[in-house]
This record gives sequence, structure tokens and C-alpha cells, in this order.
Amino acid sequence: MLDEWDQIVPASEPGACNVRLADARHPLDFKIGKNFRSKYVFQIDALCTPELKKSVPKLTGIDCTFEPIANDRFRLSITLGDPADFRNFRLMCMGLMLATDNLSPLPSDRGMIVVLDELRRWQDMLRQRRERLLARTEIIGLVGELLFLRDVLVPRFGILSALRCWIGHEGHEQDFTVGGTIFEVKTQIVTADRRIRISSEDQLDPVQGRIFICNQGIAPLPTTDSASDTLNRLAGDIRNLATDYGHSTVDLFEIALLNARYEWKDEYDEEAWILVDRSLYAVIGDFPRIERNDLRAGVELVTYSIRVADCEQYRVNLEETISETAA
Repeated sequence: MLDEWDQIVPASEPGACNVRLADARHPLDFKIGKNFRSKYVFQIDALCTPELKKSVPKLTGIDCTFEPIANDRFRLSITLGDPADFRNFRLMCMGLMLATDNLSPLPSDRGMIVVLDELRRWQDMLRQRRERLLARTEIIGLVGELLFLRDVLVPRFGILSALRCWIGHEGHEQDFTVGGTIFEVKTQIVTADRRIRISSEDQLDPVQGRIFICNQGIAPLPTTDSASDTLNRLAGDIRNLATDYGHSTVDLFEIALLNARYEWKDEYDEEAWILVDRSLYAVIGDFPRIERNDLRAGVELVTYSIRVADCEQYRVNLEETISETAA
């Protein structure tokens, strides 16, 4: 698929592109190639309305152009300006394909709609990634998700299936789904009076399915301690696991990291942690939470905290729950 990009020779004439189908199994006509100037080009041929043509996002270092093919079909060509940015460009193109791989192959402008929406999401994501480091609370949250991924899901399902369970970085309310069951991972530094921070009225709403909260306590350790994990070390551990399964698995992990606005930086090695405890709670019955139906008209965007001590009666066995979910 995209691994063959470097093998494509540049087009022989100015204005032309030498392209090949990216994946014959994909429902949309994506193509990869190079133009006359050896620049990487990614194309999609699909139905497109005049309104959609006007909504192409502007990405730094990437040129997006439309050209008519036949009837209402147009070709969107996405061209990389600087080959030094090929890694992120390649991941973005794979992200466009992943976002559309479940669409119907029947003629429709739905494919182009999803592609343009995804391009806008990548535009925002790449801009934010360039502009700032993750805040400390964001680092701890991502450390927690990577710990759950590496220590809980990967040993049971393998790296590829575990990565497919990780959905929080895609903008979903929850972090992981396993066989239709939702796992919300909440991680904080261990204190005497721990609280779980809930970010919306929908995060623990059972209408979305069976929900469990995995609460993880971590403690700081010197970065020189071999038992500790920095954000960079955790990401490196999982990347090494993915490497054994080929480029597509590594790409899936790299896309997830970019979605989480992470890329390797020295600053992410300045703090290290060790996992102290991990508990799983079933969000059932009178579990302390706010649901959308609890709110009066006009109230929205609710955030609140739950005392961990008040969740004890809802504690369940993590190993058994994961096994039941995967059965």
C-alpha cells in the first residue's frame, strides 16, 4: 500500500503525475504517486459538489487542488511541498483511508465529505502539535492510556487488536472499546483523597453501552530509576511492539500519537512515574455520576469529580472482566 510510495518514479512530463492505486480493497479510489518534480502526491477520485470544492482546508506545506474528471466526479490532489515532512504526510494519508474504509463503494459524495472533514481535523491537529507541549495533566492522562494499552490490552489481544480498541484520541468521549464494552481510563498521582475527573455529562452515560472506569494511581520516580516510565519511554515500548507486526501497525500507533498531539520531545523525559495501583469499577445502578437525563433544560458541558472512596462497592475484577468482554 503506502509502503510502495518511494518505489514510484517521477512523472516524465511537467503537469503530469505517475500514480498507482493505493489499495484495491478500499471502497474509494485513492492513488499514490509522484509528479514531475518528484513531489509526493495523494489523490482521490470521487463525486463532489461545487460547495465541497470551496471547503478545501489550507495546510502548511501541503497543496490541495481540485480538477474535473467526468460528469460530477472530481480529483482531489494533495501534494507535499517539503519531502522532509513525508512521515506526517504519509500518516495523514493513511488516516484519510482509515476514516473512509467502511464507506459504501456505491457512487456518492460521502467519500469526499469525509475526506475533507478529516483533512480539517489533521489541519487543527498538526497546528496544535507544532504550537505547544502537552500540559502536565495531558501528559499524565496519556501516560495512563499507554500503561493500560501496554499492560492490560496488548498481552490479551496482541498489539494490532489493542490499538484498534484505543478510540479516545479520535475525539470520542471514552478511551477504549473492547467488544462493544467501554473502558474509561482515569489516571492521577496517588493522594490520600483521590478523585476521578469526568469531562462531560455523556462520558458515563450508560446509553452508550456497558461502561467501566479503570482508575490508575501513579507516583513519581527519578528518571534514572529502571522501574520508572517517562512518556517517551512508554511510547517507545509500544512502538517497538508494533514494529514486529509491520509498517501498517506502526502507522496505526503513530496516527494515534499524533491525534493525541504527541511527538517525541526531550521535555517528555523530564518526569517519570511508576504504576502504584489499578482498579476497575462497573458504572451500574447507583454509581455516582451525572447523566444527560439528570440535567435541566439549558444545562450542558458539565464537568465534575467523583471520590474514588465512594466507588468501592462497584469494584470488579479486571482480569475476569476483560476475559468476559473478549469472549
